[in-house]
Amino acid sequence: MPTIAVDNTINPGMGLQQLESMLNEIAKQPVWRDEAQMAAAYYDGKQLSPEVMAALKERGQAPLVFNLVGPTIDAVLGIEAKTRTNWIVRPDDDASVDVAEALNEKLNEESRISLADRACADTYAAQVKTGLGWVEVNRNTDPYDAPYRVNYVSRNEISWDWHAKRPDLRDSRYLVRERWLDEDRALLAFPGHDHLIRMAVNGWRSWDGTWTDGKEHQMVELLHAYSESQETVLDEETWFDWERRRVRVFEVWYRAYERGVVLKLSDGRVIPYNKGNPLHQIALAHRTAKPITGVFPKMRLSYFMGCHRIIDIPSPLPHDNFPYLPFWGFREDGTGIPYGLVRRMMSPQDEVNARRSKMMWLLSAKRVIMDKDATTMDIEEVTDEVQRPDGVITLNPNRQHRDQHSFKIEQDFQLASQQFEIMVEAQRMIQDTAGVYSALMGKQDGGADSGVAIASLVEQGSTTLAELNDNYRFGRRLVGEHLLALINEDIGRNEMEVAVGTQKPEKTKMISLNSPGTDSFGNKTINNDVYRSKTQVALDDIQATAGYRAQISNRLFELAATLPDDVKVAVLDIVVDSTDIPQREEMVKRIRKVTGTGIDPETMTDEERAAAEQQQAVQKETAALELEELRERVNVLRSTAAKNQAGADQSDAKTNAQRYDDRKTDAETDKILVEMQRLMQEMSDKSRELQQEIDTGQATINAYEKVMPDVMALKATTGSGVENAVADAAAGPKKTEKIPAKT
Repeated sequence: MPTIAVDNTINPGMGLQQLESMLNEIAKQPVWRDEAQMAAAYYDGKQLSPEVMAALKERGQAPLVFNLVGPTIDAVLGIEAKTRTNWIVRPDDDASVDVAEALNEKLNEESRISLADRACADTYAAQVKTGLGWVEVNRNTDPYDAPYRVNYVSRNEISWDWHAKRPDLRDSRYLVRERWLDEDRALLAFPGHDHLIRMAVNGWRSWDGTWTDGKEHQMVELLHAYSESQETVLDEETWFDWERRRVRVFEVWYRAYERGVVLKLSDGRVIPYNKGNPLHQIALAHRTAKPITGVFPKMRLSYFMGCHRIIDIPSPLPHDNFPYLPFWGFREDGTGIPYGLVRRMMSPQDEVNARRSKMMWLLSAKRVIMDKDATTMDIEEVTDEVQRPDGVITLNPNRQHRDQHSFKIEQDFQLASQQFEIMVEAQRMIQDTAGVYSALMGKQDGGADSGVAIASLVEQGSTTLAELNDNYRFGRRLVGEHLLALINEDIGRNEMEVAVGTQKPEKTKMISLNSPGTDSFGNKTINNDVYRSKTQVALDDIQATAGYRAQISNRLFELAATLPDDVKVAVLDIVVDSTDIPQREEMVKRIRKVTGTGIDPETMTDEERAAAEQQQAVQKETAALELEELRERVNVLRSTAAKNQAGADQSDAKTNAQRYDDRKTDAETDKILVEMQRLMQEMSDKSRELQQEIDTGQATINAYEKVMPDVMALKATTGSGVENAVADAAAGPKKTEKIPAKT
């Protein structure tokens, strides 16, 4: 709560009737806080209502809670911690580059001091669980603390215009924060209202309508406040606690619309028009500014202590938005009610608890079937003994039926197994309804064994949470914008030196903001003017977590291993800078000093510049010597080539003559070869004909030898006539073709 010194004179602004109307409208808004509170309780493991616990106790079931919501939500919260990015200030034109670089350094410095990351992480947790979280970005009233206050604010403290549609609430008419303040804090926060605060804390019990202090204006104020306390429709118990001596303070931020004239400058800036400002008149006369009439809102701040208004002033902030920034989870389409992931998981979580309690009860429950005279023990004693693992039951020796059916104990384990199967299905539904896969929680999915498959499941889990994380990035960017607006206003026109790059191995760069200078015409100007600079806040694309840096470092090492040796040396400083090893900056400096890469001449000292110039001179001299040596080698090669060319010409002449003789010899040789082939073919034909004649003669001889004995016998009896006939028969039929004689 800031300490505000105000003028006690009655000023226009929000009155009690407007506050009552606003609070009445808030009371009629859709009910969502109870469900949000229940979602937060489910995450904490408080998942059974008193009514359910009483019913379970009556049935003899243990009120078991198997909290699966908590680990699932923790896995989602781990995504924010692993993918956290820094704010970055980007320039909109070339003239704002240095200003953006300096403001970026200031923004990240103030965010570290004010623990803005911690506030955003807490708000993300509320966003995921309940659907809405708030971050306050304002100036800190504690001079011993950080200059800016970036804190998480509970959803139960803030109400807003339910008719607003924009996620940043720029179309919301009002925003109210309710807090209880003890009397001592209220007295310090609102000096000048001591008597009113004490009266309000006591519930006006000590007020008798008189005043003897002598300060008439305080008497008028008290009379007016007392009249309001009697006429208000607000319940007294809702805004003061006389036992604890505290009061409820309503911090109301609201937009009051008005019609007015603004000036649109040539650089795009829009400023309120002041008729009494001569610079505005000059700008209009030279047409460097354009007047525009329109309706626009003006943000105002009002404090009410119960029904008593303490202050109503224009917004002390440099922007026209609320200092409380919403982080939305999901919102119902019809009502706009915010809700988180836990809402989707509550039904299967209830089923898991119920099934597990039922299963455990079935495993331990025993059904007793017995005759009325089966035992002399009463029912309570029998029940107790049956539940005991070492129970003893005495049967009645005089019972009517003495078979096993007179007393028996049954257990239904089949129903317990069915309950277990349904419970396992409900456990899986908890993750499915939230869109959180097992791989995202560090568990191995049954169908994903390879690293690529697991990475794909993790990516799918991130995709199902895209809406949630996109809303978070939007809210985080708003935090950076509001924090930068406060920084810009505090810098104002003051000249300031900003050290840039203090966390980098390069030499720290100093940028002067709002430094006086002169232009080319000799006119006084302001260099790096923060007020006129055009910048915007964005979220860096590079994640700032240690795990992400380790992954990038490993990928750089793998990439560098595949590069040529000369390229490895050129990128060695980048690879080392991506690691988290000790003395990393010193290693990078030494590597760049040796290799001469990555050094900005503007950041060099005189010694470093002299050494660099000397090294360049040595490199030039070495290059000149190497060039001269190459020229000599080229001349030697040219001389050798000329000699070789002359010898080649002489050899070509001899070769041409030899080629003529060779061609002549080749022709004669070809002729001889053709003749030899012809003779060999002729010899082959003659040999084949001779072989045929030899075969024919051999056949004749064989036939003759076969019939010769008969011929000789016949010759002896018949004479030579018969011999001739037999010879003709053995020779076969006569041929008409004459066979030439062979030599």
